[in-house]
Amino acid sequence: MNITAALYLLTGLADVCAEYMHLRDVTHITRPLLMPLLLACYLSATGLRLTARDRLMAGAIAFSWVGDVVLMSAGGRELWFLGGLVAFLIAHLFYIAAFTQVADRQVQPVLRRHIWLALPLAAYLAGLLSVLVPAVDAHMRPPIAIYGLVIGTMVLFSINRYKRVIDRSFALVLSGAVLFMLSDSLIAVNKFLCHGDLPLSGVWIMLLYILGQYCISQGMIRNDKAVLT
Repeated sequence: MNITAALYLLTGLADVCAEYMHLRDVTHITRPLLMPLLLACYLSATGLRLTARDRLMAGAIAFSWVGDVVLMSAGGRELWFLGGLVAFLIAHLFYIAAFTQVADRQVQPVLRRHIWLALPLAAYLAGLLSVLVPAVDAHMRPPIAIYGLVIGTMVLFSINRYKRVIDRSFALVLSGAVLFMLSDSLIAVNKFLCHGDLPLSGVWIMLLYILGQYCISQGMIRNDKAVLT
């Protein structure tokens, strides 16, 4: 583990602890630092080559930072929440594109051969959206539905890396994508179903998010020897 990875994880731990103790002055310092540290960790590990994959990863992390800052500043304002949603949606699109940068393009994507592997994810998202969509105002339903489809697509593309990259890279990226999806799910459940009253929601949201982003970036780094231009 290099120094930037250690700093990212320590900052993440500080942010989660501050969230638990409701220390907003601290989270306003730690949260905007997370993605710049993650980007520094990623770029230092890849040697600053800036391949197509690296540029896509940088875009995903950069828009995640925008989402972090906007949501942190939202303060219950719907327009700011939508701004954060758009930033993270763009981040997921960058991740989707990055996940197509695989080592072995001769191997057919696993979901083309075994589409049934997508059924648990489809069932999860269908169940979540079936509860969420009726609970939100009519003008919020399309953005919520679109966001759910995009993050589901991001997870599907992480599954499609199976046997097209080294096993450790696949496992880390898939784990990170699922953790990221669960973090976003908790945000939606807390905001629209529990009206901000879900116990320890902020702690779990940030813990899943911090670990998810770290696993994705580390998984893409782990594939470094096998890919990619």
